[in-house]
Amino acid sequence: MIFASNMNDWMGRNFDLYMIGLDGEGLEQITREESFDGFPMFSRDGKHLVFASNRGAEKPGDTNVFLAEWKD
Repeated sequence: MIFASNMNDWMGRNFDLYMIGLDGEGLEQITREESFDGFPMFSRDGKHLVFASNRGAEKPGDTNVFLAEWKD
């Protein structure tokens, strides 16, 4: 399962992407960005991941959509 969380940001503002097994084991942080990463979703075939992020924004608050090929 992949999800967004702010658990590693002491101020609670920065969300990154994490994944964990369905059994609740093997927590792994996927993104490490000083700006927001969130709303992860896999393609139906599981080959691509799409997520929103404020990285690379032209002005504060702009959100970009990223599409990435998923490789285990």
